[in-house]
Amino acid sequence: MNTGTAASRTAASQAWDPVLLAAGAQGLELGEQILLVAHLIAVNPLRGPLTDPGRSADDKAALAARLFTDRADERVVALLQSLVRGRWSRPVDLVSALHDLGIEAILSGARSGGTIEAVEQELFDVTDVLKGNRELRTALAPSRRTATETRVALAHRVFGPHLSATALSLLTWCVYHGAEGGVPANLRRVTELAAAMQQRVIADVVTAVPMTTAQEERLRTLLTRRAGTEVELNTVIDPQVVGGVKITMRDTVIDSTVRSSVQGLRSALVG
Repeated sequence: MNTGTAASRTAASQAWDPVLLAAGAQGLELGEQILLVAHLIAVNPLRGPLTDPGRSADDKAALAARLFTDRADERVVALLQSLVRGRWSRPVDLVSALHDLGIEAILSGARSGGTIEAVEQELFDVTDVLKGNRELRTALAPSRRTATETRVALAHRVFGPHLSATALSLLTWCVYHGAEGGVPANLRRVTELAAAMQQRVIADVVTAVPMTTAQEERLRTLLTRRAGTEVELNTVIDPQVVGGVKITMRDTVIDSTVRSSVQGLRSALVG
């Protein structure tokens, strides 16, 4: 991430953290408002004016206040003003920062209520359902032929009865927000933020057959030593790997599967 963008995000987050901590369970409401503000900025020609380096910080903060004072909680408006006072490498970085801060606010509300782990697991369960259901995954993916509201309504019909209000709010954002990789990528973004808030990282582990509890514990211990922080395993069963294991953690990929070895051999023979 560019230094200007990173510095702006860090400064705003440091000012926002104590406000969010004091908000407690209100984090859900504040987070939803932040995500709405991000959406309004993205779909209207507001990113440019709010990040224009040619305008003074006070001018941009005043514009943010005029636009959102009657549409969002004063704490959300103050957060936006803090953000626009900074410098942004690209206008879209402001929207991305608002998305992360909104998600973190919703998760913070869950943490204050002692439910963040349950919410994270709910979203993992949704991810598993989508992995095994291509038709549903396609139906929820961004499409010019299907209105966003229709896709959100479908997600609510399928998953709503099984999710908490917090998890459903986050899933709604995942469906609503168009991004490369669609809903699964957005779910990953949310679960990684949830893990980070609990001082953990997620390791995706793909095997042909389920690991035993003892195997999972040994693997978790090894990965924790390597990462220097607690590791949460997201296990996936894929018979096509034949044998071995594939582990993805942060930017590291460890692939010792039979399928990978066969593909490597094929590539070597072709080359």
